Amino acid sequence: MDVQDVMSTPVTTVTPDTLVQTASQVMRDAQIRHLPVVTAEDTLVGILTDRDIRRAAASDVPRLAKHEQLSELAQLRVREIMTPEVVTVSGPTSLRQARQLLLQHKFGCLPVVRDHHTLIGIITVTDLLRVLMTQPEAGRRLRVRRLMHTPLITVTPEMSLAEAHHLMCTHHIRHLPVVRGPGYQRLVGMLTDRDLREAAPSPATTLTRGRIAAQLATTAVQTCMTTQVLCIGPEAELAQAARLLVERRIGCLPVVDHGTLVGVVTEIDCLQAFLGVP
Repeated sequence: MDVQDVMSTPVTTVTPDTLVQTASQVMRDAQIRHLPVVTAEDTLVGILTDRDIRRAAASDVPRLAKHEQLSELAQLRVREIMTPEVVTVSGPTSLRQARQLLLQHKFGCLPVVRDHHTLIGIITVTDLLRVLMTQPEAGRRLRVRRLMHTPLITVTPEMSLAEAHHLMCTHHIRHLPVVRGPGYQRLVGMLTDRDLREAAPSPATTLTRGRIAAQLATTAVQTCMTTQVLCIGPEAELAQAARLLVERRIGCLPVVDHGTLVGVVTEIDCLQAFLGVP
């Protein structure tokens, strides 16, 4: 089976001249995290993620320094924050090779292109998990406890969004369990980079970047965290974890044992486990 057999098409895209505030709304409406950036001829020139948009309003993004004198982000264009160097695959690329690229780079997606870098589709970790789950006996023996992440990076409800943002950037993660109680082991919520993006001021704001930073520093995690969190137990099968991630369209599952948070399992973890990658 090749990439062209499972890729998503048509693809939601933006152009380099699209306003960042518009791109942000496109992501929100389509409930996606990645936007290929194309020219009028559908030539791929970059990719924009929700993480890029979230960082655009942060005070520690050096490449946006020239916008400080504007006192606003309303005029920011996609080309100024997108990633221009994009790893891609072609339609005839094998799924095995696509999996290896996703795992090697820890990407969430790969744009699919044909000659002259023309975009024709996109393949995600979720697409690959969906295929792997159809295989007989897939993940029937491996338990979640064997692949979950531990120790954990967590936050408390009272911590600021600025602190949470710093932790995500430092540890290159997209999900933060929110905990409280003795030993900070009782799960009370989940904070994702999408939550942060939606909690931050709109890219159309007239606030200065300094004031945006101050607002994030004084806003508590509990104001935007998800409180109804889907969890899984450590003895659950890999196939069950993968199915929940795919069906609920989430990237991470907290692992809870008798009311205590003991780990997290992600889409990438499941993909690695299905393929027997250490």
